[in-house]
Amino acid sequence: MKKLAIIILLLLLPKVLAYNVTIKVFPDGYALVKILENVSVGENVSVFLPIQDFTNLSVKINDKEVSFVFMNNGIVVYPGESGVLEVSYLTSELTSKKGKIWRVNLPFNDTKVVILPQDSVIVGLSGIPLSINGNSVVMPRGTQYIEYVFEHCIATRTVTITKTVAVAEKISDTRKTALALLFGLLIGLGVGIFGKEIRFKRLKGITLEELSEKFNLNEDERAVIMYIADHGGKVRQADIRNELGIPRTTTWRILKRLESLNIVKLEKINNETWAVLNIELKTKD
Repeated sequence: MKKLAIIILLLLLPKVLAYNVTIKVFPDGYALVKILENVSVGENVSVFLPIQDFTNLSVKINDKEVSFVFMNNGIVVYPGESGVLEVSYLTSELTSKKGKIWRVNLPFNDTKVVILPQDSVIVGLSGIPLSINGNSVVMPRGTQYIEYVFEHCIATRTVTITKTVAVAEKISDTRKTALALLFGLLIGLGVGIFGKEIRFKRLKGITLEELSEKFNLNEDERAVIMYIADHGGKVRQADIRNELGIPRTTTWRILKRLESLNIVKLEKINNETWAVLNIELKTKD
């Protein structure tokens, strides 16, 4: 029976693969969702958004931004012309992680293509995929999920832990006790309240090379930091992506990661996002 089912799926494959939902999953768990749909002028179009937390929502018809209104479970678009409607947004709600295993949930009724991070290894599927090509998986209609792991990330974490243990074993019991007392004292003084200021002082007067090594920054992240520093330490997000030629969703992900590392602070001013450098860069001696 299983062989018969597979044969039937293969016979239907050319028709089924006409998907209009694409989910690109990034290594940090964020996912870029893109929905394509043919629309006609004068026909109201409802687009289902199965999540509550998303950003960088873009709604276009024939590559031109169009207006829309929110409804309970999505948006409604009123096409002024016929063509292809493209809705895209960035979210972290579709993914979750338990131990080493990541899961991307697919609450879309349409056939969809899921692009997993490079070097992902699939360890679980809730349904039979229509096709698998490298890190690209086409899933049928209905709600499913895909579970995957990063083999290279697991190896990296193992090396890091091994090094940490090796260093820790060299610390004398006296120093361990002293460190524990110091840690307890810091907690008593309210590190939780003043944590941001302490991290700021640690990063004060650091070179870009030291910063890059400390946080494993990539080329785009280093370029963003230098751009902000060269423009007085405070710039608009729009200026970053326009001047550096980085896509909007990539720029947002970079800034959110730098914010999580306390390297930049994001502020909303007149409905625009500004990035403020939260460190003091110094040149190499």
